[in-house]
Amino acid sequence: MTTASPIAGTGFVMALPDMVRADLLARGKRRYFDRGQIIQQRGDPAREFWYVESGSVQIGRYGRDGRLTLFALIGTGETFGELAFLGEFPRTVDAIAGSDCQLIRIGDKELQSLMDSDPAVTRLLLKTMALTVQQAFNLIESSRNLSVPQRLAQALLQLCGDQQDGARIMATQQDLADLVGVSRVSLGKALAGLEAAGMIEPGYGFVTVRDSSSLRAVIGG
Repeated sequence: MTTASPIAGTGFVMALPDMVRADLLARGKRRYFDRGQIIQQRGDPAREFWYVESGSVQIGRYGRDGRLTLFALIGTGETFGELAFLGEFPRTVDAIAGSDCQLIRIGDKELQSLMDSDPAVTRLLLKTMALTVQQAFNLIESSRNLSVPQRLAQALLQLCGDQQDGARIMATQQDLADLVGVSRVSLGKALAGLEAAGMIEPGYGFVTVRDSSSLRAVIGG
């Protein structure tokens, strides 16, 4: 697996007001995917977008050699596929279950019924999309000058979603190395440093966040 510049999940649904978010998710349909299962493929028609209720999803593109270039690792509370869905163009990336995961599928029927229930929702959805896309660009720009431990801390906090201390992130060291854009050795050193400081606790195929406040301080440092 190779990597490009990491692009975070937009958090589109999480940016909606509580009542609107709950209503939208209640209209969606839950789907379960096993680790490694294909969720969507590049070129597929975009008939829905997805909210990650639990687990993680790898976003990237498979090359001719079968290797995946990883763009993002989407965690709990984040969404993916909404740009192609709303823009009505084919999928531009592949999505693979990074772990066993539970997703909520939101299609035309679910979104239209929400917009019909309140005309103000349409403008709110457009405003939220614009905001989350801008946040993604800001994240890419701010990441350029960060050290490896800072980029790792940033990635771990993103993957926490709406969780904080005690959150278990289902990602291997190779997943994280690909996401941050460094070698497995460099990633291991950064993990060891954060573990020694009591901020995280690595496990087999996962990382537990112990001190999210300190991780934020690492980024700001």
